[in-house]
Amino acid sequence: MAQYPLTPDGVKAKQDELYKLDDKELINQAVTISRDGRAWVIENFKLSEEQSEYYNSLPEDFNYYLGWQLASNVIGRQPISMEPVPEETSKASNSRKKTSVSVSGNTNYNPQTGAVTYGATVTVGFTF
Repeated sequence: MAQYPLTPDGVKAKQDELYKLDDKELINQAVTISRDGRAWVIENFKLSEEQSEYYNSLPEDFNYYLGWQLASNVIGRQPISMEPVPEETSKASNSRKKTSVSVSGNTNYNPQTGAVTYGATVTVGFTF
C-alpha cells in the first residue's frame, strides 16, 4: 500500500485506497490496524522525524485504543479524520499537550437479512 502525507488530503487518499479493497482484504487491514495503530500510521503516512517520535512515544494503552477505534471505522468503511502531529512538538509545554481519539456511531445487524450496517466517524486530534 502507498504512503501518503499526514494531511486531510493524504488521509482521504489512504481511506479511498482502503475502501477499494474487497471485504476480506479490508478486514485483514483492520486487524493489522487494531493490533498496533501507531505502527500502521507510521507505515502508511509520511511523517517527519519529530512526528514519528511523537507517535512512538504514545503510551501502549493509548496505542491500542487508537488502533481499535481506527479499525472499527475501517471495517465499516466509515469516514476517518486524522490531524497531522504539529511540527516542533518537543518545544510545546507538556501540560498543554493532548492527543485525542473520538468515535461516535453505531453498528446494526439484521438477522432476517444478514445485513450489517455501520454509521460512525473517527477523529484523531492534537492540542499543543
